[in-house]
Amino acid sequence: MPQPPYVLLFEEVGPGATPLTILVDDRGAVPLFDSGEKAETFAASTDFGAGLEPVEVSGAGLIRALESVGDEVDYVAINPPPAGEGPMRVRMGSLGELLGALQQSQEDDLFGLGGIPS
Repeated sequence: MPQPPYVLLFEEVGPGATPLTILVDDRGAVPLFDSGEKAETFAASTDFGAGLEPVEVSGAGLIRALESVGDEVDYVAINPPPAGEGPMRVRMGSLGELLGALQQSQEDDLFGLGGIPS
């Protein structure tokens, strides 16, 4: 399970924005980073366009972002390396399993310090 900080790449930032999705070995995935620097390095190495912006999100924000693309992709790519660095070895995880684990951790937040507001 990835640990905070959670950083996603967005083409536009604001209400209704969805995170970047990519193909890794013909599998749709959301790239998830543990630092803004890794996200920026990845974005700079691609031809996805200059408008990608790394955004650090909370656990609840990550849940919402992943749910917004759940019909499009089935995986999360953890810290994918910059494009062009030879054969790309990417740690992949199931989007559904990550969502389940994140939702459970939000429910286990006994003091409401990071939980989803009711």
